[in-house]
Parts: sequence; C-alpha cells; structure tokens
Amino acid sequence: MLRKLDERLAEGEISEELYNDIVSRYKNKEDDISEEELEEIVEEKKEEELKKEEPEKEKSTDIDDETETSSSDKSLFSMQRFIYIFMGLFALLIMFDEGLREDLGRALGEVLYPVIGFDGQYPILTLMLAGTIMITFSTVIRDQLMDWVEMAENQKISSQFNKELMKAKRANKQSKVKKMEKRKEEMSQLQMKSFKPQLKSMAITMVVILIIFGWIWSFIGDLPNTMFSVPWASHVDLSSQLPYCFMPFPMWIGVYMLVSLPLTQVLMVVLKMYDFKKRLREEEEL
Repeated sequence: MLRKLDERLAEGEISEELYNDIVSRYKNKEDDISEEELEEIVEEKKEEELKKEEPEKEKSTDIDDETETSSSDKSLFSMQRFIYIFMGLFALLIMFDEGLREDLGRALGEVLYPVIGFDGQYPILTLMLAGTIMITFSTVIRDQLMDWVEMAENQKISSQFNKELMKAKRANKQSKVKKMEKRKEEMSQLQMKSFKPQLKSMAITMVVILIIFGWIWSFIGDLPNTMFSVPWASHVDLSSQLPYCFMPFPMWIGVYMLVSLPLTQVLMVVLKMYDFKKRLREEEEL
C-alpha cells in the first residue's frame, strides 16, 4: 500500500496531509488492502476533506442571506437589493436612450472637460485619460464587492468536485456518481455566490461607464479635426468605423480598448495580491 500511496503522492493525486492520514489509520492493514480498496479509501478521504471545507462556506452563505434579506421585521424588502436593481435598470435605460445618454454625458463634461479636455487639442490623450478613469473606477468597485480569496476557494472546491465526478464516471463507479450528483446543487450555490458580486459591481459601474462614453461621444463630435496617425495608417478618423469589428463601433473605441485591456489586468493583479496578503496577515495574527 505504501508504494502505491507514494506513487500517488509523487504524481500529485493526493496531498501530503491525506497521505499521512491514510498511513496512520491503515498502517496495520497494509498487506490486506487491495488496489480497489485503496482507491475507495482515497476517494472517501477526499470527500471528507471537501466536507470539512464546506461548513464554513455554508455558514458564510447563511450569514450573507440573513443580512441581505433581513430588515427591521425580516421582510423581503432590502434597500441594498433595491439599489442594485435600480442601478441595473438605470444602466439599461441609459444604454438604449440616446438622448438621456447625451444629456448625462454633457453634464459630466462640465467636470471632465476642464480637467482632461485640453480644449480639444490632444484628443488621444483625452481618450486615454478618460479610459483610465473608467477602468480604475470599475476595477476598484469590483475589488471592493468581491472576495477574491473566497472566490478562489470556491473555484478550487468546484474544480476538485468536477474532477472527482469525471473520474468516478470513467471508473464506472455508479454508487459514488449518484452520491456526488446529489451534491451538484451545493456546487451550483457556490458558483452563484461567486457570480452575485460580479452582477452587483456591473450594476454600479455600467452607469458611470455609459455616462463617460456619452461625454466622449459628444466630445469627439465637437472636435474640428478628428484625424490622427497610427502605426498602420497615417490618417485615421476617430469617428470612422473600427475595422475588423463585427459591431459598428467608432475608431475611438479601439483607442479606449488599447488603454483599458492592459490597465485592467495590471490593476486586477495588484489588487488581488493586496487582498491575498491582507488575508494572510489576518490569519497569522489569529
């Protein structure tokens, strides 16, 4: 049995903690345990590890649900939920109502134009700074609403569960497959718990982003000259259609994307590292 366990440990199929636990519990039965029995023992221990990780998740889920649904008399009304729904509907209204989007954009321009407008002399720099504002705002809001450590733990549990389920199906272990399929609902709840903060952050950030886009649209429309140079062309119109794009987006959307994609990745990495280090310090202090 030890040789088989050593092979599994070397291949990374089991953890060192699980290895030591199996050896300590079954050290007097090494000669009596067959390969199939060893497989069942390993699978049972892995299931026990998963069950140990889930109670804390279930407790936190219950606490979140109680906090979200409880008001003065535990009614279904929640001011926080109402705000998120209102922001989401407002974002949809701004998206489809061009007049409202332009009016809000021009109102925001009263603040942004004196700061990053540069009297229309440097439109590319204005686009880059506006994109930086949008990405920084949306990334910070997303980071505040999402628990990256908890999300990573949930993803690890779901990934391990799916891996074990596929392994059981390939081995044709019907009894184990039935047991694991009963836990699919629990895995779905974990995934939904990770997905809810993304919806909340989207409801808030989309309103601000759409209003800034509305201002940029009017800003570009008011420019006397919208031509600029790029590495692949000497004259490009900011108002012209973005090439090789399945949607009729203007060229300035491409400039925004060039700024937003790398900046988003950098900010997310920095904020995630900060959150993980902060959680480690908190655990070390306990």
